Amino acid sequence: MKLFVLILASSFLLQLFLPWWMIAIVSFILSAWLATSSKIAFRAAFWAIFILWLAVCLYQTLPNQNILANRVAQLFMLPDTKFSWIAILLVSCLLGALVAGFSGLAGYYAGQLLPKQTASNKA
Repeated sequence: MKLFVLILASSFLLQLFLPWWMIAIVSFILSAWLATSSKIAFRAAFWAIFILWLAVCLYQTLPNQNILANRVAQLFMLPDTKFSWIAILLVSCLLGALVAGFSGLAGYYAGQLLPKQTASNKA
């Protein structure tokens, strides 16, 4: 849970000023540092970014009656329905979540390569 919250909060703050792919760097570093298993690393990063991007997308698209999302749906030749913008939002969130999830997984495995420091190693 701690990993999930840290990925979500730090990704949100960094994406205010930096490019979208910072989610990969954040997920990699935090998973290498905090993840206790590969399953936790992937799931925490995946769901943190999925929820973050879904919330941000909804916050930005709902006030303008989904104009941009509907136009992107038309570019992809989705059926012109009232809810075609939802498919665009979900695909966007899924792609971001997969980038973060696999980055978190890679971070966990990279963290396993580093020697763990114990009390006997410090002296």
